[in-house]
Amino acid sequence: MPRTHDIAVLGADPAALAAGYWLAKQRRSVALMDVPDNGSACALCEWVPRGLFGTVGLPQSLRARCKARQFTRACYHNVALDTQVEYRSRSRCGYFLRTTNLTKTLRSLATEAGATVRISRTSPAIYLGEDGVQLVGTARIRAKLLLVTAGLPRKATEALALPMRNVPSPLLTVAGLDVPVTDREAAAPLAQSLHLVSLPDRSELGMFFVVDGVLHLRVISASQAAGNRAAELSEMLRRLQGAGIVPAKISLARARGGVWRPPAGAALELETHVAKRCLLAGTAGGFADSITGQTLLPSIQSALLAAKVAVSALSGPDPQTTLMGYKTLWRKALADYLRPPNTSLQMLLPLLFANQRIVTRFTRALLFGENI
Repeated sequence: MPRTHDIAVLGADPAALAAGYWLAKQRRSVALMDVPDNGSACALCEWVPRGLFGTVGLPQSLRARCKARQFTRACYHNVALDTQVEYRSRSRCGYFLRTTNLTKTLRSLATEAGATVRISRTSPAIYLGEDGVQLVGTARIRAKLLLVTAGLPRKATEALALPMRNVPSPLLTVAGLDVPVTDREAAAPLAQSLHLVSLPDRSELGMFFVVDGVLHLRVISASQAAGNRAAELSEMLRRLQGAGIVPAKISLARARGGVWRPPAGAALELETHVAKRCLLAGTAGGFADSITGQTLLPSIQSALLAAKVAVSALSGPDPQTTLMGYKTLWRKALADYLRPPNTSLQMLLPLLFANQRIVTRFTRALLFGENI
């Protein structure tokens, strides 16, 4: 009979690996199932709020090991690209990093701590029993409890047979492009700055930044209408280069692109994150920022909270009752960050170029989850 672990984690994304690392450090038997990518998070260069690397449960060495680079400014460009306003922090606003670096570092930390990672070439069937759970794909895992981080909320709730009311589809579509910069000197003024660009379509927001000689561009769309995201990215790049804002010398032949659909703010709409012997966290639980779709901070923090609740459940006489406490914990820690602004983005962006106080308030809402 296969070994029964204390806790199984469905996923091997940063959220799953952070939970696996913490659980292994608590001397719990934990196995992660690495499944095919679900397209809910960025696999390119990424930005994270400053709070990520101060998260309780992550090692202090994580920032240095994944080569994160801090940024101290947020710059906003109007539609015509002839006006710019800036928010500048005395310390740091957040960090830029390559998602692959973070994933590899967390995977190494988790396995060094004692977590097991098994690869399934297919999405597994999930069996939730009275005394334990099973994941059955091209690999199999048995455990007492299960954390699900991989997938989107609708697919996760379907797999777990949870109530379907108020399970939203992804509200954002993000197209991104990583392009090596040939002229590093020309890119130097862009360092340590997160740039946001007003686009002609008010349902879209542009973003770019430079990390380790790579120019990252993205278009964030709240529209459900069909569109050519590659063409939108190309047009934004052309206009930025024409305005002299980004370097003209880049290596498009070595560019990497991607499209992902983060479940922006969906955690706030889900009816429940708890099934029999199971908790939903990460993107599967809808933990993504409502404005930009940024997933790393909320998904990792939600997974660590789920891991801590799971350990408490294993130690108590009534695991299911303990698991129900997860809702209170994640809402206290993350609800303000996930909640959309109380004023629409379309109304706020034009105001940024006329009122510096709005710039400060908007940036602090964007980066730190404060209320506008």
